[in-house]
Amino acid sequence: MSVRESDLDQYGVVNHAIYCVYMEKAREKMITDLGISTASIACTGNAMALSELNLKYFTPLRSGDRFAVRVRVVQIKGARILVEHFIETLPDRELVLEATATAVCLNKDYRPTRVFPEMSSKLQHFFSLSQDG
Repeated sequence: MSVRESDLDQYGVVNHAIYCVYMEKAREKMITDLGISTASIACTGNAMALSELNLKYFTPLRSGDRFAVRVRVVQIKGARILVEHFIETLPDRELVLEATATAVCLNKDYRPTRVFPEMSSKLQHFFSLSQDG
């Protein structure tokens, strides 16, 4: 990804809230790449939401900077999926931010429910592969 002018705050660096958007896009891409359709989850009336997000900033991104967001599933338990994020500059891979998010699966009444079956097996498979290598 690249930093756009609209991502910047009055000091010429990426606004703190924009990093959340970058991480959301990366999580959505990971889910799509695993063959999970968020649209099909939404069609059933279910949803996903973050219940917790912890961020640690190391260095700011500026206009035109190129960067990558790495996403890693750490734990799947009950209704929760724990995900780590690492934002790094390109091409030198300087760490910009690390974050941990807890995503929660919600039923039609927006109450926590076990990770959706269609998602669970794909995430478990991906999670086991990432643990092996």
